[in-house]
Amino acid sequence: MQDNGYLDMFFDEAKEYVETLNNGILTLENNPGDKETIDAVFRAAHSLKGMAATMGFENLTELTHKMENMLDRVREGKLEVRTDFIDLLLQGLDNIQFLVEKIRENEGEEPADVNLAGFIKELANYGQQAAAKMDNNQDDLEAKEADFSLQLSQVEKEELEKRKKDKERIYHLKVVLDEQDFQSVRAFMVLKKIEEIGTLFKSVPAKEEIENSEEPISELDIYALSWLPAEEFKEEVAEVSGADVPNFNEIENLELEEESSESDEGSLHAEHKVNSFQSSSTVRVDISKLDTLMNMVGELLINKTRLQSLDIQKSKFNEIIPQLDRVTMELHHIVMQIRMVPVGVMFSRFPRMIRDLSNKMDKEIDFIMEGQETELDRSIIDELSDPLTHLLRNAIDHGIESPEARKAKGKDEEGRIELRAYQKGSEIIIEVKDDGAGIDADKIGRKAVEKGIVGEEELEQLERRDILDFVFHPGFSTASEVTDVSGRGVGMDIVRNVVKKLDGQISIESELGKGSTFTISLPLTLAITQALMITVDGDTFAIPLNAVSETLTISPENIKKVRGKDVIVLRKNTIPLVSASEIFGSKNIDSFKKSEEDLSVVILKSGDRFIGLIVEELLNQQEIVIKSLGNYLQDTEYISGATIIGDGDVALIIDVRDIVA
Repeated sequence: MQDNGYLDMFFDEAKEYVETLNNGILTLENNPGDKETIDAVFRAAHSLKGMAATMGFENLTELTHKMENMLDRVREGKLEVRTDFIDLLLQGLDNIQFLVEKIRENEGEEPADVNLAGFIKELANYGQQAAAKMDNNQDDLEAKEADFSLQLSQVEKEELEKRKKDKERIYHLKVVLDEQDFQSVRAFMVLKKIEEIGTLFKSVPAKEEIENSEEPISELDIYALSWLPAEEFKEEVAEVSGADVPNFNEIENLELEEESSESDEGSLHAEHKVNSFQSSSTVRVDISKLDTLMNMVGELLINKTRLQSLDIQKSKFNEIIPQLDRVTMELHHIVMQIRMVPVGVMFSRFPRMIRDLSNKMDKEIDFIMEGQETELDRSIIDELSDPLTHLLRNAIDHGIESPEARKAKGKDEEGRIELRAYQKGSEIIIEVKDDGAGIDADKIGRKAVEKGIVGEEELEQLERRDILDFVFHPGFSTASEVTDVSGRGVGMDIVRNVVKKLDGQISIESELGKGSTFTISLPLTLAITQALMITVDGDTFAIPLNAVSETLTISPENIKKVRGKDVIVLRKNTIPLVSASEIFGSKNIDSFKKSEEDLSVVILKSGDRFIGLIVEELLNQQEIVIKSLGNYLQDTEYISGATIIGDGDVALIIDVRDIVA
């Protein structure tokens, strides 16, 4: 069994390399000549191979080695990037993910019952004919590879000629080290490997500098001598984990040029050292440690609030409170930034899925992603992947029509699916949009009546958006056949439940024949938020501030009846009205109508819907720490959580979606 510390590092880095491979391969499909992408994909395969070899995972090593060879032939211009080439690489990537997952399940042991010999042979044999047709000019290739930074002085060239023995070859190579842990160790291993297979003549940084350096090493420029043939020498060096040899040249004749000025050589070496000793600006942190840190910040905020509520007039105390407030806010901000990750981490898995499903269903789809840099709390991203997957699969299966159907409707044969993320105030908005068939609201309504979800008379009173919401009802579907792509409507209710669990909401806009847009609104974080504090029958409640449109005071005479419901008219808009006391206490709106005092109203918003909530008293705005209600109370209607307020009491957090719904 492997050491858990090394295993965790292996799984973390393997995940990153798999993502790089996936994104890079898909990019290559659209841009076959993108040299930067080819190099990045090659380095990822090479590094993954090195890690697998270090850990002793033979199947994974062999698989990644064959993929690396294919990519190296592309780099050298000996292999063409075609559709079958991409398909084969993606199959290889699937096998890599399968092996890594099996190793995780087996606690560090490679599965003995997995036989990939056939597929590995297919990788090894691929492209031999293509390679024969694409024999590049070797002289041009060597000229390109010879463009290095490190040059030898005349004295050094003379010394190198003296040390060269019979039939020994001179090699000039550049070694690039991946941005992993232990870069300096890897650099030292490269030089040690060269000393094993030949003679190290000169390197920048020098061996002594590497041994004494506390900074990571990103690249090496090396002159060496060896009896090994060029390809064999290069392969031996590249076998070192995390090492890539992008530039390699065998020098047949050393021209004894005039020695460069000391200042030129000195500045060249200095520049090279600067480039070689770039320190990393990131560090891996276990998410559980961040959760613990966030909980501690939450406790600090609670105690700060309690201190502020104490009736103490001493000047020193009053001086300390603002300082504590500032430090707490800064700490909170930093912790929140640490927890935030770009949604691109989640989005990156979808292009491959869209590609595979569109090929499977013979549909042409242009998949566009925007806003990958938008940041969201890590815990939310972890939960949101499955709902988005379901929405995208639905868009492919039920939304986008076949090329023939689209052509008959006068549309482009290629469908379009957009996945977009952006920040709006204190919320993150994620949209899944397609230009497909759209949703037939009339058909949805008839199906809802058939299922007994709604009566015919009630259906006639509903707005179109309310009818579309029936697709989120458990088991609801209008699909005429079941497919293995998106199922038969089962899952849309789960999508809404997951979004609701994340304190978010989902809405639909759809036009028949034009397409649909699913919009998910989410809070930036689930841990700490700003809230409006209110009282209801003497008890304190908290309303998340992002759900508050405004507060106002009205006279009981302003309350009107429309279709049997209490409403108020606000700037020519009719707003439904409910009593918080009726929901959580004992008073209904009729009792408020008899009052001669003005009423405090909070206008709540959920999506594009608004409702007025009559409360006993508006207190203040404050930052609250959201606490779970636990397993037994988590499904309590109208309540989403709890928080501890200044006097140490518990205040319940109102679930605005339940009230507005």
